[in-house]
Amino acid sequence: MTTTPAGWYPDPGGSGGARWWDGTAWGDQLQAAPQPVAAPWGAAPGPQQGGATSLQAAPDTYAKRNAASLTALALAVVCVLIAVTTGYVVFALIPAFVAITAVQKKEPLAWPALGVAVALVIWRFVA
Repeated sequence: MTTTPAGWYPDPGGSGGARWWDGTAWGDQLQAAPQPVAAPWGAAPGPQQGGATSLQAAPDTYAKRNAASLTALALAVVCVLIAVTTGYVVFALIPAFVAITAVQKKEPLAWPALGVAVALVIWRFVA
């Protein structure tokens, strides 16, 4: 005998919403049918998962989606400012390592950040 865990499931009454199942019986709580959410640009909509319905998470902000990329770009700017004001190019590899992390996370700004970081490393060894 299988036991279905407590959670929100499609309403067996056919309302299109979700009804609370406490593990033994249906509850009185009813959620409205979810509204369709547009997929982000470039993303294909995925198939619906069966079983308990989950609430949609709030979309990430631009800064959250590109945290490592923006960090790499900021570090590159700091390295350039230090180089311009002191004549020394220091810490040139740090933005490159952070940009590689951004590429691994598949952030939208990862490749431009990596390009800037590589240019900084090249400048470091040429200057």
